[in-house]
Amino acid sequence: MSDFDVVVIGAGIGGMVAANYLVSLGMKTLVVEQSHHTGGNMSGFSRKGYYFDGGDQSFESLGIVFPILAELDLYDRIGWTKCRYRMKSPDFDFFIDSFDQVEEALQSAFPEEPGIRPLFREVRKVSEFIDANCTPWEFPLLHRFSWIHLLKLLPHLPKLQKWIKFSYREKVCSLIRNPELREWFTQIGYYRMPFIFFAGFWHLWMKDYWYPQGGMQHFHDLLAQRFTQAGGALRFNTRITQILSEGRKVTALQTTEGERITAKRFIYGGDYKRLVLELTDPTLWDSGFQEKIKKARLTEAILNVYLGVRRSPAELENTLQAPHAFYFPNYKVIFPDPYSPRDVHRSMWVALNHFGKDNPNAAPPGCTTVVLQTYSSYFWENCWLNGSSSYPRSVLYKQFKNEIGMQLVDTAEHILPGLKDDIEYLEVGTPLSLERFTLNTEGSTGGWCYDTDLSPVFRLPGLNLIYTPLSNLFTCGHYSVWPGGVISACLSGKIVANLTAGRKPFATLKPSIVDF
Repeated sequence: MSDFDVVVIGAGIGGMVAANYLVSLGMKTLVVEQSHHTGGNMSGFSRKGYYFDGGDQSFESLGIVFPILAELDLYDRIGWTKCRYRMKSPDFDFFIDSFDQVEEALQSAFPEEPGIRPLFREVRKVSEFIDANCTPWEFPLLHRFSWIHLLKLLPHLPKLQKWIKFSYREKVCSLIRNPELREWFTQIGYYRMPFIFFAGFWHLWMKDYWYPQGGMQHFHDLLAQRFTQAGGALRFNTRITQILSEGRKVTALQTTEGERITAKRFIYGGDYKRLVLELTDPTLWDSGFQEKIKKARLTEAILNVYLGVRRSPAELENTLQAPHAFYFPNYKVIFPDPYSPRDVHRSMWVALNHFGKDNPNAAPPGCTTVVLQTYSSYFWENCWLNGSSSYPRSVLYKQFKNEIGMQLVDTAEHILPGLKDDIEYLEVGTPLSLERFTLNTEGSTGGWCYDTDLSPVFRLPGLNLIYTPLSNLFTCGHYSVWPGGVISACLSGKIVANLTAGRKPFATLKPSIVDF
């Protein structure tokens, strides 16, 4: 295990994009992954004849993901479904197909509310900015780059400075007079998400969320296949327990079995807290930075309920009418914590995700799958009655998670009546499950918290944590580039591969005049 130019730790989308670029650039590359397959937070799994997308149910391109996949000759190998979103509550039921449609539905539900149209006027401004600069196939740093193009962005800087703050979101949402509806608009999404993300999601839900036909794992299997066919080496069930170093240089990786893996350069695509606090020599890091990383808030964990249902894909599609359907029993915005009441999940929104027609082999004939999701907490109810993160789990934990899973089923029946009676298979994934399978601390789903005041990545000039104190170790993935999530993870893989190969960060595989 000493003949590699580069070793990539972690086979999530960031690590596998990096690995594919590196092997295409002629570098002998090894990827080590602690799980039995690639994908990380985006991976899928099969149980008793049913396939489920384990975490992410779809993702946006924002002019980053699709061009990178096209450059790797993967985009055309996958069929892509444009996702549709449905929002339902006791007051409204609408699809996010256009701003006019959304505004009319909300205004009909709240006819005395004067703030809806002014709020969405500002949301539309963000949408227009995204349309002008970041379509599914265009992003300034990846396409037709020129200093003239960047100069054209300068007039937008004052707006961006406002939009990028949660405080501005509070200000704009204060236009809503109904206190419950105002809280919903102000807080929905990730914790203290800035206005540009709040507005951006409405835009992306309309225009730029996609599902890879065949499932998320099929998508990641194609990434892995391309890598190995190009000469890359991929090792599963290989967990790195220590990154050994001398001076300011990595010398080897040590595995759970005590094996040492060496190379000239290394890329870490895993959980950043583990990198700083567990895997590397603590003296490498400034003590203040260590403490900041230790205390840094992460994006919320998700509770997943995986259902095999005795209904055909056509029946489910006819009822849900959208791959993503959200039900809000109220307008409370709850971020569960260790002290939340035992019935907290009964009061929360539930997302119903269904892709039966796009993955017809995901269930036995006449059946299909539905994945229910909402936010949760790792430490809630004493780690879900498990007492700690220890594995194997306690009997109480297994019983309790199924009980809570059925609470989400009860809520989901408001949009999918009779669901409970049609369940053939049920599996519940808690934040403890997510941490176990992805090694993301506390089951975090998108890296660092999106609050710009709390994120350790949101700082100039780099807006990233790609560089480390070790000269031959870079990081990629959703912790490394602000703001996190799939698009940042994917972009970081390309950037880090280029830096590792001694190239400019945004260089294409086939150099052109836009490289810089």
